[in-house]
Amino acid sequence: MVNEIIELLPSTELKAKIKETNHQFKESELLQIIYRYAPSFDTRIDLLERFSGIANSDVASLAKVYIEYERENFSRFIEAPEGFVYELCIKDKPEAYEEKYLCASYQAALVCIDRFYEEYADVDTKETEKSRYIIIKRKVFSENDTFEEDAYAKCVLGANKTVLEVSDYRNPADCDSEIMCSECKEICPRRCDDLPFPCFAHNYAVIKYKDYDGLEHFGVNICLGKCDGMAQELYVIPLDSSEIREHRFDADFFDHEHIELPLATLASPDDLDEVMRKNYFDFVEHWSSRT
Repeated sequence: MVNEIIELLPSTELKAKIKETNHQFKESELLQIIYRYAPSFDTRIDLLERFSGIANSDVASLAKVYIEYERENFSRFIEAPEGFVYELCIKDKPEAYEEKYLCASYQAALVCIDRFYEEYADVDTKETEKSRYIIIKRKVFSENDTFEEDAYAKCVLGANKTVLEVSDYRNPADCDSEIMCSECKEICPRRCDDLPFPCFAHNYAVIKYKDYDGLEHFGVNICLGKCDGMAQELYVIPLDSSEIREHRFDADFFDHEHIELPLATLASPDDLDEVMRKNYFDFVEHWSSRT
């Protein structure tokens, strides 16, 4: 099952590096790969169930807690008590304007997706594998209510209305422990063990990554430590940032991204447009001369 789990990692370069170095993951790390990178809700549950049947007792127990937590979140999300509405946000393609519709229930939101494509079929609006739908469960404020934020939970769906993930903002997160979740060894649905990978990106490598909407961006990797060791994420300066475009190469680079290794792809300067490519080489020349 290990190979099946490693295949969940989106980055081709990372998977090649894992094979090249014969890197061996601990069971707790394999569990984190499943939980973080399974492509859909159902796939995540299926893999967690199967993995819990072969893992050691502590890891198996945590996998079962994850399963229960995910199922409870989804069950609570689709309940439609009085005083709630579902805000449907549709992006039929990453660069599209986000269309929003208020729906009376989760099922109504699913039907609304179909009606949307029926309504705009004449302008060639079609669902693709990159289409995304966000459904936010919101409480309707009444005159006697105490003020609170109205967003209770969120569900993200992909093409064919496939549930990708569910986030329940109201699921109690109180914890008396002062230990960080990534360092805590309690069996808890919020436990998120560290997940290091063999690093495949050299200093000043061109990195391609996607934002939350699925739009592709390019950035330059800056190694803050050893580039030939283990890492969880890359420190990437977007090549479309104002600092790069305006050649303010000595700026503090507040506009930077921490890209998880599984979500990063190596690119070539040849993949950049002419302006971005020149800015990239100018940046690398400037930073190289500082050391």
